[in-house]
Amino acid sequence: MVTLKEVDLGNFCEIVSLQRDSILYVGGPEYVLAEAYIYRDDSTAYGIYSDDTAVGLVILCDRPAEGKPYAFTGIFIADNYQRQGCGQAAVEAIMQKFRSEHLRDEVVIQVHEDNAPALKIYRRCGFEEVKRAEWNRKFLVMRAKL
Repeated sequence: MVTLKEVDLGNFCEIVSLQRDSILYVGGPEYVLAEAYIYRDDSTAYGIYSDDTAVGLVILCDRPAEGKPYAFTGIFIADNYQRQGCGQAAVEAIMQKFRSEHLRDEVVIQVHEDNAPALKIYRRCGFEEVKRAEWNRKFLVMRAKL
């Protein structure tokens, strides 16, 4: 079972040690944790766990400003856990967390147009493309209703 656990002193070293050869679409764990720190006013870093093993990381915009949707970014699954269903299970866990909080009725994400595995997962989880990102036209803005 895939679950989310907030990154704190107890699991920081475990999360930061996750191995990734490719940082093509998302930076390494150090970069993602630094980004989470920068956006700490409205976001939280969560470790992605399969049972009790850390397999990935994600930043959830779980305290969005009034009128803004939920969002998540910086999601990745470590190399040795890829292609085992952890990515889709993680997105499903994220969506369930947002549903249970009842603060917003949709989730918005941005994903690179060439990131085929991520696009496949997001579409399976109900995300639809709504436009291209203004800051970089190679990124798709996708939305899912909760």
